[in-house]
Amino acid sequence: MRKALTVVFLLLTAIGLFASTTLRIKADTIKGSSDLISLAGNVYIEKEGEMTVETEEAELSAVGNNWERFIATGETFATFSNGTSRSLYLDYNMNSSSGVMRNEVYAEFVETDREGKIIISDADVLEFDLGSESYVGSSLPEDDPEFKPLFILYRDEMEITALQFEYYSGDSLMILTGHVLIVDHKNNRTIRASELIYNTDDDSFEGKSVEMEIILEDD
Repeated sequence: MRKALTVVFLLLTAIGLFASTTLRIKADTIKGSSDLISLAGNVYIEKEGEMTVETEEAELSAVGNNWERFIATGETFATFSNGTSRSLYLDYNMNSSSGVMRNEVYAEFVETDREGKIIISDADVLEFDLGSESYVGSSLPEDDPEFKPLFILYRDEMEITALQFEYYSGDSLMILTGHVLIVDHKNNRTIRASELIYNTDDDSFEGKSVEMEIILEDD
């Protein structure tokens, strides 16, 4: 164990010499080599100024001297520069600030250039890119005994359920598929559709098999 720990700390010191950020890790058990570090029990990973992760088990991998990726398994809690998440699996690329979460995913992300945030829950898979602020997710299959549709709360203004979604913050574009339901508190309307493309900037939309209810306010 002493030899494995020594290898790990030497690697992290080398990273500190050549990179502008520091990677910190700790766990009950650590085994390391030149391009792979395995951690088990009370795992903590921190990339300074970008993210922290607490999980049960993880593997970090390197290309050359660049520790660029880790996979966390078991109950995983992550804090990013613009959000937080909980899942049972996280595959994260520390160079591109992108990755994928799986199994019982819950995530909150703040929109950098906008006021408000997006909350995603009951996702089976969530792909994300923090740089472009893009998110793509899906629920469990409908025939799964534990099926629930995705739930999205957007800026505390819209409650959304669907089977699949894509959101591109920079383009103000949300694409929803499968039993789409939007409760739009801002515009006093409810929208149902099989598919819907929604512009979050001007609240315009286009969809298929659309039904809409509008609450008319009395004068």
